[in-house]
Amino acid sequence: LIGWLTFRFTKTKWLNDRVQPDGKAVLITGCDRGFGQALAIRLDSLGYHVFASCLSPSDPGVQNFKNKCSSRLHILEMDVTKENSVQGALEFVKENLSTSELWAIVNNAGIFKGLPVEIAPLQDFKTCLEVNTYGPLRVTKAFLPLLRKSKGRVINLTSIGGRISLPGLTPYTVSKFATVGFNDCLRQEMDVWGVSVISVEPEIFQTAMADPKLFFKHIEENLSNLDKTVKDDYGDEYFKSIRKLTRIVLDLASPKIEKVVDDLESAITLEYPDRVYMPCRNLLFKFLFSVQKVLALVVQDIIVKVFTFFLLFKHLKPGAI
Repeated sequence: LIGWLTFRFTKTKWLNDRVQPDGKAVLITGCDRGFGQALAIRLDSLGYHVFASCLSPSDPGVQNFKNKCSSRLHILEMDVTKENSVQGALEFVKENLSTSELWAIVNNAGIFKGLPVEIAPLQDFKTCLEVNTYGPLRVTKAFLPLLRKSKGRVINLTSIGGRISLPGLTPYTVSKFATVGFNDCLRQEMDVWGVSVISVEPEIFQTAMADPKLFFKHIEENLSNLDKTVKDDYGDEYFKSIRKLTRIVLDLASPKIEKVVDDLESAITLEYPDRVYMPCRNLLFKFLFSVQKVLALVVQDIIVKVFTFFLLFKHLKPGAI
């Protein structure tokens, strides 16, 4: 602990030089709203040439955000689930780099779906993997030649849910664990090229992706289509508990999205960035999640059960048990 604190103090105090933004471009996916949009505005204000990719560039919210930025910012359309769209974005970036070099890509686009394995439809797993895992993989493979040339950076916005399993959010958790694995392998592979690969792993924050209305609508749709035998085995009380637990977790989401944007900025701009950032609302949450990550699995499971009991004042248990 003393060694870690000494390292963090030294790095913060003396290894905090920033790269110069002149002639450097950054591509960010998922800039329709949330972290991506906030980061694009931040980097534009710092003098970077920003390519902000959106699923719906004509959306009024995107146009309003564009008006806040300088002429250095380009809005482009990209669907990270479609190869043709990613290749089109690659050509757009190449044509508009001018004298800049592509310094970094930020794989920010994501989707949030979650229910227990037996209740979640297989399509939820496919959708989460397609957006949260294959999306970053697809974009990274397309842009790596430019990043190898600049000795730039790949920043993957993963999640604390990619290090700590979250029961009841299984489709999302599966996709984020896969993305963390992709990030860790790529980091080692790209080291010889001088390309830094960085994982940013936030706790839960208030974004459109975690909108309670959309989340509960999705839950109800899935429950209405659930096999009768499975529904009877779990029972109404179990599903009430799932709804309550989901509501509590979403209500706990922090509004301090600037914590995530700050760490994304550090990953892009610091001369010596960390390999992993874990943005949390405060130091207590950061400490708790850091400890949870390194505990034995049996201890992690116990903590999750205790935490669930604390929130519900009862064990989360199917009616047939």
